[in-house]
Amino acid sequence: MKKRLLKEIVLLLTILLLTGCSEQQAKSQKTAPLLDTSTFTLNEHPIPVSIQGTEILVGETTLQTLLDAKLPIVVSEWTGSDVLEREADPNEILSANSNFTDLSCWITDATFARISIEAGAKDTRMGDAVITRLELHLSHHADTLPDSITIDGVPLPEITRSKAGRMFPYFEQSNLSISLQGANYDCNLLFSPKTYVLYQFSLEKVSINELLSSSY
Repeated sequence: MKKRLLKEIVLLLTILLLTGCSEQQAKSQKTAPLLDTSTFTLNEHPIPVSIQGTEILVGETTLQTLLDAKLPIVVSEWTGSDVLEREADPNEILSANSNFTDLSCWITDATFARISIEAGAKDTRMGDAVITRLELHLSHHADTLPDSITIDGVPLPEITRSKAGRMFPYFEQSNLSISLQGANYDCNLLFSPKTYVLYQFSLEKVSINELLSSSY
């Protein structure tokens, strides 16, 4: 009888102890502060993209870096009836504080990038202009994704929807996309509904002029 009573007491104490621990864990989870990703900046949370061994940091890397790497940067111009393409001229002068959005680069037969650049506070050579937007347009087929392109150090063929969620756990998650709107940038990854492989990536730094205009 005494042994049975002792076992019941031990069991009761164990239940009370476990209940107290679980309540404490639940309380700590509820009170844990949420990560405020709206304060993230590209300077503090960079997302490097590498194309054929050339690293691009949006908001820092200049167009000249891509030209020096012999990437075929093309300017597209609308004439009113047709689109003309020409090689980017690094010596072309951009007006101070202006944006240039009509640059593109074919990387493989199934992969190309769209690029925007921004002039500085003074008139700027196109080659010295900073890249402010990088969009990768990819194939929906996993076997055509080039491993010569990496995002945050991971080759494209490895970036499935599930892996991207682990790479960027603080991004807003949905079934076929993850995205983040930080203090001065937007980043989006879109995935194929059939294969769940990455087929589009975009990273854009919001210019100072845009930030000022949006505050009014």
